[in-house]
Amino acid sequence: MLPVLFNIVLQPSWAIYALAVLALAIGAWQWRGVRQAGGTSKKALEAFATWTAGAGVVFFLAVRTLGDPGNQDLFHLTRPIVVPLHTYGLLVASAFLVAMHLAARAAERSGLDRERVMDLSFWILLAAMIGSRVLFIVVNWDEYAHDPLSIFAFWKGGLVFYGGFLGAVACSILYMRKHQMEFFPYADVLGPSVAIGQALGRLGCFSAGCCWGGACDVHYALAARFPPDSLAYQSQVANHLIESGAATTIPIHPTQLYESIGCACIFLFLTFWRSRKRFHGELLSLYLMLYAPLRATVEVLRGDEERGRVLNFLGPWARHAWWNLSTSETISVGIFLAGVAVYVTQSRRALALQQPAAA
Repeated sequence: MLPVLFNIVLQPSWAIYALAVLALAIGAWQWRGVRQAGGTSKKALEAFATWTAGAGVVFFLAVRTLGDPGNQDLFHLTRPIVVPLHTYGLLVASAFLVAMHLAARAAERSGLDRERVMDLSFWILLAAMIGSRVLFIVVNWDEYAHDPLSIFAFWKGGLVFYGGFLGAVACSILYMRKHQMEFFPYADVLGPSVAIGQALGRLGCFSAGCCWGGACDVHYALAARFPPDSLAYQSQVANHLIESGAATTIPIHPTQLYESIGCACIFLFLTFWRSRKRFHGELLSLYLMLYAPLRATVEVLRGDEERGRVLNFLGPWARHAWWNLSTSETISVGIFLAGVAVYVTQSRRALALQQPAAA
């Protein structure tokens, strides 16, 4: 577990200039992307201005709301700005950038609009963050009912992948309808990228000590033990699995690594299968049918009961029953069936289109 990779310290005398340069660099990167995609100079300048200004606003608000109390804002700094580079945040950000880059390249190779994929990726990011947060709050509403403002404290954690996935799908459908884009060809481009993004993101979960597994044999070679500052440790103390003051958690399954390896394998398979694709929607359906059982299997080994179970409302006697599926296990069933439905309907449609030509 490595929650903080290292700290970046910005001194008051030059912090504002460093952040300004960073905002300009972000804007320049977006300008470059638009120009490489064949966009006009006007579009490139609009992207540069939007992203530079947006980054500047984010930096200003971050210092004002999350920074040291001695610093009022970027223009009145009295103390150094200490920016902890969290391993989880770094890996999640890397996952998004890698996934976006690979999706854009795949779109270009498939003759699709690369610029649209880049733009869609930004909206998918926002929708995924909102969706993953909303599902977590719904599952753990009892913890937020007495303190509604904590709903917006997203920096304290509390995200569920399936909520983000469903939010991303809804956003993609709306975006593609608005811009008259065919859903399944673009979904095939995005599917493998989502898998590699998940693989990196779960490494971030392991470094942060969240999404932990259940107890395993003490001699198990891959057994993980988390320190006192981890969520896994705090949960085990609260559930009386260990005493407060214990050096580490009991040995538990590294479920984050299981899922990371599984998603990496799904990415490699889908990348291999891309050149063998027979109909639009095939890669999307294969992703859904492969990820759903992977997630359901990992869920069986999870130990974080805080993620919620569907039938907990029946009372304490149902909380740990084998038939009381977790929220993600239940959604996995629906995701798998959706994958089967897409595969069957799209393959039949492709076959129907080929038959007249063969005749």
